Amino acid sequence: MRQGFYKLTGVVLKRHETNEGDIRLYNLFRDFGPQWILAPGAARGRRRFGGATEPLIWGHFGCYKSPKQLYLRDIEVKEDHWKIRSNPDKLEKAMIWANLLTKYLLPLQPCNEVMAIFYDSLCLLEGDIDGSMIEWRFLYRWMKKWGLAPELIRCASCGKEVTTAYWDGDVVFCEECRSNKDELIIPKEELREIVFAFALPRESLVRWIQRVEPRANYVVYNRKLRDILRLSLA
Repeated sequence: MRQGFYKLTGVVLKRHETNEGDIRLYNLFRDFGPQWILAPGAARGRRRFGGATEPLIWGHFGCYKSPKQLYLRDIEVKEDHWKIRSNPDKLEKAMIWANLLTKYLLPLQPCNEVMAIFYDSLCLLEGDIDGSMIEWRFLYRWMKKWGLAPELIRCASCGKEVTTAYWDGDVVFCEECRSNKDELIIPKEELREIVFAFALPRESLVRWIQRVEPRANYVVYNRKLRDILRLSLA
């Protein structure tokens, strides 16, 4: 970014108050990626931004880029996800995702596709869908964009379409090609469900959930995705 004034669209991932009374935000910006932005004196009331500096706030951020620092001038809030921030369980889930983005996204590198996935996931989390299913969708879609997600439709060895999947490491095998008896087994019906969970558009997923009762063990599957993410980006 060159020196000058900017109007940046993004979301607050992390907020930190300094001992000097400043507020530092770690934002994910469209076209500019994640980066720190400083609001001098904001924690002491010199510049009143109210709740607009809280995590999960989406909006247009008026900024000034100096040679060494990006400064916050004003915020036009577009989405506050109040239904999430007013529910402790939903807020915890959303902040876990925000922390993953903070940890794994490269600073100053545009990642608009991941930003869109994050927004999609937060919108779903505001509804009545199980948070672990939404987390699966969030992680899988993100990792698929980066080429890290396991292929769930076809066997990694023979290429045939799988019915029951045997998940070993970062790949899945069919029953004929499995070699490790300790793989995570994904039964046929659960495999179909977790594919629908990440593949359906948001509106279609909401309608589908109204007709079926989720049965997949998303806690276990999410743990597997997290392990792949951690090992791939360590």
